[in-house]
Amino acid sequence: MTNMFDDDTINIDEYKPDSKGVELAKKAMFTIRFCRIAAVASIVLVYAIFIRENIFETYLSMLAYIILGLLICLFWYQVIFFINSSKGKIVNKLTDEEKFDYNYYVFYKKRSKGTWDRNNSLVAMAINCAMMGRKDKCREAISSVTYDYEPEVLKSLKEWVDSDAPSIEKEKVASKNKNYNTLRALPLFIVWDLGLLAECIDYHVLIDMGLPQKAIGAIGFLQGLALVITAAIAAVLVALFNGRNKTFINRFSLGKAVKITLGIVIVIISMFAVFTNPALDYGLSIHNDEEEIEPVYQEETQDDYSDYDADYENDYDIDGYYDYTAGLSEEYDDYYEDEGPQELDIMNKMIVLCNYLQKHGVIDDFSVELGYNAKGNVRGTVAQDDDYVYVLYDNGTKNDENGNECIELVLEAEPLDENGNSKGQQEAKLKGCYLVNLETDEVIDEHKTTW
Repeated sequence: MTNMFDDDTINIDEYKPDSKGVELAKKAMFTIRFCRIAAVASIVLVYAIFIRENIFETYLSMLAYIILGLLICLFWYQVIFFINSSKGKIVNKLTDEEKFDYNYYVFYKKRSKGTWDRNNSLVAMAINCAMMGRKDKCREAISSVTYDYEPEVLKSLKEWVDSDAPSIEKEKVASKNKNYNTLRALPLFIVWDLGLLAECIDYHVLIDMGLPQKAIGAIGFLQGLALVITAAIAAVLVALFNGRNKTFINRFSLGKAVKITLGIVIVIISMFAVFTNPALDYGLSIHNDEEEIEPVYQEETQDDYSDYDADYENDYDIDGYYDYTAGLSEEYDDYYEDEGPQELDIMNKMIVLCNYLQKHGVIDDFSVELGYNAKGNVRGTVAQDDDYVYVLYDNGTKNDENGNECIELVLEAEPLDENGNSKGQQEAKLKGCYLVNLETDEVIDEHKTTW
């Protein structure tokens, strides 16, 4: 006689089409399939829009390329979680035979899934058969379970099958999770999603936008919470995976050792999140927003340029301003006579901007070496790494959105050849355009990608 749980000839689509259990299984599987397709479509759509609008490079951190996709998948799997929870409550209201039909249909539709999934379905159907008092079918289901799968509930089923008892005690096979209120997970999921979303945002952009320090600190706190939640859930999944051969999912609960380990993981990750999160560190630091947004030319910067002073000693007047006008063309002198202050100190403004760029991780150590491009405009070579030399160009004066007069400086990165020499401006990448307030030295990132 063919084992009904190992029948390769069965056409499961024709199995009891009028059963409420089968109808529910079909609806549930269709909904979950739709969510998975929607997850893939959402990823493609969001990434296409973000790349087209240059949102990744303008507003987000490098990790956003990875985290955003994971966040979208996570959102849709949270939707699936709530769908499964709602479905489970409906299944619990079915008769034992309808529950069996539900599990039987899903079992054959998911036969290609992993061994643990298959064993869980077989045990679920064995429980359904036991609740109906059908020892023969319960024995068939148990015989199809792999030998290394031994949850506690399976032992109870085997004892009942080998006994003379006509029915099994319900307490021995009843689900431990049927009364769990899944809505309690909703706040956790919201915090988790918002924290991962916050992790995508470059907090330096928030500083440039004038977001209050405490708000940035709150965003850093959200990022830390997301990290803790991720670590905790990962620890639970690891515990579930390691104990999979002794775990029936409907009766899964954390053991004492796992709870202690989970607590230790949460404490460690929490400490890591506090001490390594730059946005949280900024929010908790003792300074006001104005000091952060408006970089000032400080004394240590002057010390950094002590070697530079010797080369330009004769180019400074008694007030400490660099006399750049001597080397400029007549047209360039006329330009600044008409468009901006005659004593505009370009080098000092470049130093102010370099301090800003260094603080925001755009460049590392810097030194300003002034020169002129082919048009006679001032340029300053300010930094170099293994791949690029970074050059600032003076693009004249310009008013910011509040009407304050500023100098516009454009940062380009010129690639280096194999000998470490610049390939020139014709192959340069524009890294950003910045306004430096002539009076306050406040730096404003214009978030422009073209001149």
